[in-house]
Amino acid sequence: MGGLSAGAKMIQAARQNKLANKIVVPDADYAVSPYAQNTLSLAKQMFNSRMPGMGIAERNIQANNANANAGIMRGATDANQALALMGAAQAQTDQSLTNLGMNEANYQMQAYNNVAGANAGMTSEMDKLFQDQVRKQTMRINEKNALRGAANENFGNGLNDLTSLAFMGQDYFGKKK
Repeated sequence: MGGLSAGAKMIQAARQNKLANKIVVPDADYAVSPYAQNTLSLAKQMFNSRMPGMGIAERNIQANNANANAGIMRGATDANQALALMGAAQAQTDQSLTNLGMNEANYQMQAYNNVAGANAGMTSEMDKLFQDQVRKQTMRINEKNALRGAANENFGNGLNDLTSLAFMGQDYFGKKK
């Protein structure tokens, strides 16, 4: 009986080692979120563009300046008056363009913050990808090690049973003489 038990344990150990050798540590299946990629793409596009309506606003300011100058030229009584009024109109145009430039700079800062946030989102996605790879690999390695441990235990128990059988046989046959 002990011989059968030992043989069964050793066969089981060989089978478990064979199963452990078949286990392949996988590559990750996790895919980067298309939403995170889309957010990053959109944020970059906005960052590399001008503030919406910027060109129209610039043209309107310049057109207003040209209209003001035309009105001044028609209504001025002398050159000094025309120059003074045109200087004031140009100063107003310069101030309007400066304000518009400040608005665009604020827009660019917001666009930069959007890109930074989208990059942080992609970094988080890549971290999830890496963690998923590590998790899957750890699961497979643990499974492989558990099978090998069981195989080693079964093999050791089988050897123990064989040793016990040998001692029992020696004791039995040794007493008959």
